[in-house]
Amino acid sequence: MCNLRKTASALHKLFVYGGLKYGQPSHSILANDANGLAKFWCRATTTEKYPLVIATRYNIPFLLNKPGLGYYVTGEIYEVDDKMLKSLDNLEDCQDIYVREMRDMNIGVGEGTVPCYVYLLNKYPEKLLNLPFLSSYENGPAHPYVMRNKRHHKHPPNEDLSYNTTAAA
Repeated sequence: MCNLRKTASALHKLFVYGGLKYGQPSHSILANDANGLAKFWCRATTTEKYPLVIATRYNIPFLLNKPGLGYYVTGEIYEVDDKMLKSLDNLEDCQDIYVREMRDMNIGVGEGTVPCYVYLLNKYPEKLLNLPFLSSYENGPAHPYVMRNKRHHKHPPNEDLSYNTTAAA
């Protein structure tokens, strides 16, 4: 059950579904006060089905912006300040890879929904729709997440997400 108290106007609700969740590889970013304020609010589920996939050579979880396909995705809602949003926009390569959009999240039976920011992948190759869809992300040995500081700069994640625009000869 969520705490529905009024929040300060400077705080925003953010739904996280992948590596930023508690216990996942990138959660330390939310926990680091130098990045801004992030306070756990509650667990939640998307109100629409979305395809959640693990993709790229770095095993990154992506929520594809294709409502109606996939599963209801579970995650966590955090209250975050502007500084944290800016830090996360930088981490998530907002506008280059992800977009941050407002979506309603289901916070529990009888509790209703809450509008939250969520990072979505708008532009992606159709082949990502052939990957297994998940309802929840947990890092594991089958697809170990590669932290940003361990990735090869000559192979950015968006390279794996690019479209093949050259015609076959």
